[in-house]
Formats: sequence, structure tokens, C-alpha cells
Amino acid sequence: MGVLDELKTTLGIGARTNKYKVIINGVGGGPSGPIADVLAVSTTIPARSFADVEVWIQGRLVTIAGDATFNDSWSVTFMDDEEHTLRGKFIDWMEYIDSVAKNSRGAADHSSYMTTALVQQLSTIDNSKKAEYTFNNLYPKSLSDSVLSDMVGELLKFTVEFNYTHWEKTG
Repeated sequence: MGVLDELKTTLGIGARTNKYKVIINGVGGGPSGPIADVLAVSTTIPARSFADVEVWIQGRLVTIAGDATFNDSWSVTFMDDEEHTLRGKFIDWMEYIDSVAKNSRGAADHSSYMTTALVQQLSTIDNSKKAEYTFNNLYPKSLSDSVLSDMVGELLKFTVEFNYTHWEKTG
């Protein structure tokens, strides 16, 4: 068996970047149910690393793995409908966390505005779930602008940057 055949056997057809699903679960003051994954235009599978800890061992400075660190933010770009329904859900969620108009916080405690979200990598053949990543204690950090222009046929898009505490590979 040649190297190319071995690669094909190991890789199969490979994971495709355009075969994914994003599911953001509902939360008290935010979206009441899962947000439709069909509207997600792009996202990422997050990075993970370890902090370095330097310790002295028998007179030598040695670097060992410290605590796991996460990016702490995750971005998803969405397209919106003519009524701005999805963008409105994120605005309501952010307003629940901290209302500028009412000069108050709607959230009694942190857990009332945090939720979980999933990124699922799907099979190229039958769209079955091949891998899943769960973001824990997630909430919207920022909502980007939506660019309006004279370009014909362009769909309205916006990006939400979320904060989270950590992610786990759950499937």
C-alpha cells in the first residue's frame, strides 16, 4: 500500500468546513428556545492550551503544564430575516443582562443569563453528528453592526461574540 492509499484509508473523505450545526440553548431573559442553526453562516471550533508554570527541579528551571486556558470568547456570524428576528433575540438577551433604557440589570444572578451552546461537525454523507463541542456558561459579549449597502442580493449578516468559561468535547 502506497502513502497516498494509506492517507485515503486513514482520512476517508475528511471533515468538511461547511458541514456543521450551531445550537444555542434558550435562557431566562434571552432566546426562549434553541436558536435556529440554519441561520449560522460561520463559526469556529475553539482553541485550548495550557498555561506555563516554571518550577525549579534539582537546580534547573523546568516548564510544566499549568491550568487549561480557553480563548474565553467565541464568534458566530448569522444572517437575519427582514424582520430582524434573530438580531432582536440577541438584543433582548443583552438587554436582559443590563438594560441601558431602564438603568437596571434584569439578571438576578449570573446563571440566569448564561446558557450552553453546541457546535456539531456533521458527516459529509448523511449529515449525522460526527463530533460535538459544548460551550458552558455562555452569554453574548458583543453584537456587531449589520452593514447596509447598495449591493444587490446581499443578505444582512451580523456577528455575535460570546463569552464562556470552558468547552468540552461531548460527542
